[in-house]
Parts: sequence; C-alpha cells; structure tokens
Amino acid sequence: MRNVGIIGGGIAGLTCAYKLAAEGHAVTVYEASKYVGGLGVDFDHKGNSIDKFYHVLLDSDRYLVNLLQEMGLASKLLWAPTGMGFMVKEKLYPFNTPVDLLRFKALPFLDRVRTGLAALYITKQKNGFPLDDIPATDWLKRLFGQTVYQNIWDPLLAAKFGERRGEIPAYWVWNTLTREKDGTQEVKGYVVGGYRYIAETIATNVQKLGGNIQCGVPVDTLDQLEVGMSVCAGGTVRRHDAVISTLPMTLLRGIVNSPLLEKLPLANLKYQGCLNVVLVLKKRLSPYYWIAVVDSGFSFQGVVETTHVVPPESVSGRHIVYVMNYGATDLPAYLMSDQEACFRAETELCRLFPQLTAADIEASYAFRAPFVEPVWPLGYLRVRAAPKVTGTDLYLCTTAQAYPMVTAWNTSVYLAMETVNAMRPFLS
Repeated sequence: MRNVGIIGGGIAGLTCAYKLAAEGHAVTVYEASKYVGGLGVDFDHKGNSIDKFYHVLLDSDRYLVNLLQEMGLASKLLWAPTGMGFMVKEKLYPFNTPVDLLRFKALPFLDRVRTGLAALYITKQKNGFPLDDIPATDWLKRLFGQTVYQNIWDPLLAAKFGERRGEIPAYWVWNTLTREKDGTQEVKGYVVGGYRYIAETIATNVQKLGGNIQCGVPVDTLDQLEVGMSVCAGGTVRRHDAVISTLPMTLLRGIVNSPLLEKLPLANLKYQGCLNVVLVLKKRLSPYYWIAVVDSGFSFQGVVETTHVVPPESVSGRHIVYVMNYGATDLPAYLMSDQEACFRAETELCRLFPQLTAADIEASYAFRAPFVEPVWPLGYLRVRAAPKVTGTDLYLCTTAQAYPMVTAWNTSVYLAMETVNAMRPFLS
C-alpha cells in the first residue's frame, strides 16, 4: 500500500483519490476551499442550488458517464435535445442543421455553401496531429474564407479564448469540432442535484474506502525528500510516498521549493479567466441552449441557457441563463465590478431579446474564475507535460495536460485515469 497526497479537490483530484483508494492505497486530498468540486460549486437562490459556472455532459463523454455509473448516479443523469443559435447584428438565427446553414442570411449564399463543404471536409479528417503547428486563425481562414471567418469563427474563438485566440493551434479546433458536431441531433446531459452533488458523492465514496479529505486546508509548500515528498498544509507537515498535483501550473510554482521548482515543466504557460454572470429569469429566454452573439453591441461573448437541460422545476420553475467573458484576468472585461457586470447583462439582454423585460429578471449574480483555460501555444504536443515529473515523486493531473481535448469534467476524469495508470510501476 502506498500513501499518496493529492493537491486539489476538484473532479480530477477526487477521481484520482477514488481510483487509488479503490485499489487499497492511502490517500489524503488537500482542498483550499470549504468545499470539494473545484469549478463545480453552487450558490443558493431562494432555497435553490444553482451552479456558479455552467457545466454540461455530451453523449460522447464516456469517461465521466462511466464514473457516474460507478458512483450510482446513472439514474440521476438526464438527457435532453438542445440547439445552438447565432445572433448577428441583433438578429437571431438557428445554427444546427445544413438547412439552417443555407438559410443563414448573415453570410452570402456562396459562403454558406463553402461553409458546409469545409465542415464536411473537417469531419472526414482522421488525423489532426499536423495541425498542431498551424494557427487556428490561419487554418480556418484558408478553409472557410475571410468572410466566414470574421462572421462565424472569430466570434466563436473569442467566446472561448478572448484576446488570445490568435495563439491557438488548429489541432484544438479540429478536435473540438469532431467531438461536438457529427451531423446528428445535439443532445446534452445533466445530473440532478448539480455538479457539487457529483463531487460530494465521489468524496463520500473516497471516505468510505478510507480516504482522507481535508477542506479549507491549502497547501503552503511542497518539497521533494530523499524518498517521498513533504507537504506543509494548514500548519502541519506530512510525508507522502508520492503527491499528485491538480493545480494550474502557475499556482503549483507558487508552493514548490527549489530544486523541485527547476524540474517543473511549462514555465511560461498562460491561463485565462472567466467572468460569469448568472441570471435567474421568470420565463424562457430563447429556444437554444447556447447562442453566440456577434456584432450586436453585447459586452459578453455568448449566452447559455442551462434550463434547456436542467429541469426548470428543479429551480422553482425559473430559467437559468449564463453570460460570460473569457480572457486575460487583467482586462477590463474581467475586472469590471459585480454591479457593473450584472447591470450590463440585464440591460443588454433586454435589448437583444425584446420579449424580455426587467420585470422578468428575478436576480443576477457575478462569479469569477482566474484559471479556466490554458492558452495553448503552437506546437504544444511537443511540450505537453507527462504525468510524472522526471526525477521526482510528483505527478501531474492538470488542465495543462488536457490538450487537444476541451477542458471539461470528462477530460479531467480521463486525465485522472491516465495519471493513475502512469503511477503503476510506483504503486506495484
């Protein structure tokens, strides 16, 4: 039996803990906040639990779905057909089928045809590795043309990577497209009780297996010993045979001492944050789960209405809408006050959706997360961190290893399984 410390009680850390504890190893999870779950945290609105950040399952998320089945949560997993809208110059279009594309009058007809052919070409490509060194912006312009890029792809990239979208490899875009769009009806899933409930269920199972989960206990320092590692957390120093870190690389560097610090990879990896405004509405906003908003004077990059998947009756008949800004955490779009963010979200949604009035908005809340998504540099496959830090007893299970997969809970579960598998020689 090995004694493993795990830094971070989000989905990646909890999955690592569960897999190791199920094999009979001793695990201790150190979580800085009061609750497990990472970004899968919630807030209370009039007795209703609402996720602070929007999450959803795809029917292709087999790693997370399998874990939910292991946790006995399969019966709580609900699936619903969803759709996407595209708002251009304050006009809302459906954007889900080839017919929708042909009717998308925001583009000239020949550009609509070119878009369909280019999308078909992408889905037929079986190997995206060569795209790792090509900027997504260049690749998309070449395939779709300048007009389509400016009207569709640039806003979509902005909704995910903000001002840094020009740095992203085409491989990430290719992988995302082949994951989410296959020409069939879009379906998304949600677990009744929310993502914090998922995290707490996994934590409970870890504890039943003898694992130790410490919330409100941030790790202050991490050191490599001659054999094993030393963790100082909450004023107490503990020795572990090995440690798994799920922290963003920037935060990990802040707690690691020399000479371990010099052995860490990805010294210059950038991250971006997200400002999220959650609006509680008294009626449905639109027919679509997700709407990309382009050239409409909107202060945010998109609109997600999760109650197309989450049953409205689970939130007292209300409809939950998220508007978001991704980007660097030193930009005004991230730094605006909560009051300003909520005011802009409310007033601008009422302008873009005339059927919505101020009386239909019951409340709005602003939340921030500073390390939502790494900004993948070109050629990232060559520098992507391995699960084990060479010459140490430190293992990594972070979003920095997600590429080219999208950062999502399904990816985190996959990375946790990959990290535990990489530990096999050590565990045996």
